[in-house]
Amino acid sequence: MAKPSEKYVILFLILAFAFAYRMLLMHQTTFPPGADIGLHNSVLHSITLSGNTDFFYNFYHMGGGLSLTFPGYHIFVAFVVSLTNMPDFLAHSFSVCIFSTITVACSFLITRKVWGVPAGLIVAFLVAVSRFDLEMLMWGGYPNVVTLMLMALAFYLFLQTERFGKFPFLASTAILSASIYLTHSLSAVIFVLITISVAIALLILSKRLPAKKRIITSWLVPLALGAIVISPFLLDAFPAYTGDNEGVVTGGVADIQEAIISTKILPLQIVLPLFLCVVFFFLFSKKYLGKYLTVPSLLFTVWVLIPMFLTQGYLIGLYTDYNRFLYFVLLPVVMLIGLGLNHIAGFFARIADMYQSSRNESDGRQNRASKTLLQLQQRLTARNTYAVSVLAFLLIAFLFIPIFINPAQGVAVQSFYQVMTDPGYEAIQWARASTATDAVFVSDALYGWWFSGFALRPTLSAVPPQYITLSRELAPAGNATYLLDTDYVIDNGLIQVREDGGYIGRHNPVFLAKLNWSYFPYPFFNFNNDDTLIDLNYGADSKLFTLGELDLIDMSFHDTSNQATISVSKGNSLVMFTQTITVYQNREFVNVSITIDSLADGITLDSIDSILHIRGQLINKTDTVGLFEMGSKVLGQLIYVENYPEHVNPITTDNPSGLEFFYNLHGASSAKIQLFVSAFSVSNRQELYDTVPSENPYLNYLLDENVKHYLDSKEGITENLPIDLFDYRKALLDWNISYINCRDSSTLKKFINDPVFSRVFINEEVAVFKVKSISD
Repeated sequence: MAKPSEKYVILFLILAFAFAYRMLLMHQTTFPPGADIGLHNSVLHSITLSGNTDFFYNFYHMGGGLSLTFPGYHIFVAFVVSLTNMPDFLAHSFSVCIFSTITVACSFLITRKVWGVPAGLIVAFLVAVSRFDLEMLMWGGYPNVVTLMLMALAFYLFLQTERFGKFPFLASTAILSASIYLTHSLSAVIFVLITISVAIALLILSKRLPAKKRIITSWLVPLALGAIVISPFLLDAFPAYTGDNEGVVTGGVADIQEAIISTKILPLQIVLPLFLCVVFFFLFSKKYLGKYLTVPSLLFTVWVLIPMFLTQGYLIGLYTDYNRFLYFVLLPVVMLIGLGLNHIAGFFARIADMYQSSRNESDGRQNRASKTLLQLQQRLTARNTYAVSVLAFLLIAFLFIPIFINPAQGVAVQSFYQVMTDPGYEAIQWARASTATDAVFVSDALYGWWFSGFALRPTLSAVPPQYITLSRELAPAGNATYLLDTDYVIDNGLIQVREDGGYIGRHNPVFLAKLNWSYFPYPFFNFNNDDTLIDLNYGADSKLFTLGELDLIDMSFHDTSNQATISVSKGNSLVMFTQTITVYQNREFVNVSITIDSLADGITLDSIDSILHIRGQLINKTDTVGLFEMGSKVLGQLIYVENYPEHVNPITTDNPSGLEFFYNLHGASSAKIQLFVSAFSVSNRQELYDTVPSENPYLNYLLDENVKHYLDSKEGITENLPIDLFDYRKALLDWNISYINCRDSSTLKKFINDPVFSRVFINEEVAVFKVKSISD
């Protein structure tokens, strides 16, 4: 179809476009998107520190410690930085865009080898604009980008075993294998599984698919030689990886396992079409190569099936980010799409060729067509028809098909993953210049990864468990999450309570249900100091105070073997308010006790008016209040024990967002209110909820039974559940934390008002608080 010079010009233009497209999208807002670039930079600088290099230790990520991020990519970027003196973030984006562009070239080479040049050029363009490849650049999966390129190049060489001499082939493929092992562990596993599976299939199908013994061994020997080349690294990697990471892979680390199951499972409706598409490899093989079963069709089939089977690995006890497996099927699936476009364009070209043949046969008859029509007919050649069809198909794919990204979609994806901004980077530069190198920071998940890698300070990042790969990272991530959110947490396995303390009116406290269907507790209702109003009689005058207006007198946290208590006291010269929250082992209900005392002669207590921020629909009964949310199948309940409210009013009449509890204190000098509170999952049988909540017999039965048994241990508990505790002061001491990065305006007041912290840096996006000395 195309002359040799033309095809190389087209290929060069595609590769130039691929590189420029990637760089422009990544730097659309100056800084590359994604948080993982921070992890990669922390690995890079941990490698390049003076002294003996330890590839399995990261000095900055998640507070510093064991690292299992394989260093191949980072070693390469370290050389780029040393040779060019580029800014770190630019060196990363430049390097990974080069590797991604080489993947485009490899897609051309493989497709050209099997199906010819025209199909290769189509596939190269499709890979250049493929969503999976570009999105991986956006979220920062740089080592994975590199190994996908190395895998494609290795498989291209495997398909041409007989073309090379023995030594050049083994040397090149062994180096490629070693590079994959050194760069990305999951890619190494996929690469080895695919290669071995194809080799075994060739042996099993040797009668139907004749293959020389040398071809089969040539697929296997490079795997072993590559392992030998980097054997010192692998010998250290294996015990480190299995020692800390085994629980993650096999499900031994319960928190990571449950979080992955809650968030990362790929539904079969996504996976099944990819399983089914492998049929077309055999059909195209028959069409273009003359046989259904060939080495290329077998390779591409296994290349799809192995990752697809692993997306369902949780069924056999293997736990990881299952979405990652989709990246491995990108190249063969895009090849399949490109082959389909090439086949359809070829069909139109054959029709045009048949039309020209019919015109030639009728040359003897008078043609009365216009001159313009004759020119169009003459140009309607097979070559021109093929070219126009291909251009039209590629334009449609580029602009309208979701698995490919046009510029507008690319900018949207870039914005979705964007983490760093000029103010954020300003705070990083301040920390690098103005703080001690061993100062420990706490930050939110995405910004924290950037911060640790570019400020080069040990940083505890509030990363959700499903994004954690090492069990040692669970504790720093969990403590960072709580430190940025609240002051105290008690979790007895049946319910979780978080208390923001007395410095901020927000969650005072918040009650979180433990759901049957998700690892993550579900915030269901909460009190707020700013929405609790105390009315005092002071002689002939009446005085009103919100709890937020009272001074903090004391905060304390106590625990014993079977219960834990949070106590917060607030007051002024007229009144003292103390709220005590007690969570018991194996009990679903939490004791909330409130005491209010007048502190001066002539002061009497008139009333207390408090708003409970809620979810769900109200079920109001005499001695209890229920709240049911249909979507989550969660039932919340408050049981009155001492000093019943005079009335409970919804803030809105339909599905209220809050309940007003009004207590008449009758002019006493002191008063006590006591509630037992809980929120919990109920049955997911939809037929139980045919009636409205207030009239629902199932829900009313549960509420009545709880009133009878709220002091009892949860039914069905056969052994004592542990009580997990968090005290922010203890966490600051235990983790030797020096600074807190706060980017959440809703919690900023918590740090501003607490004397434990002093603000040392602030701009429009980031406030940095220094932790003062804390005594035990």
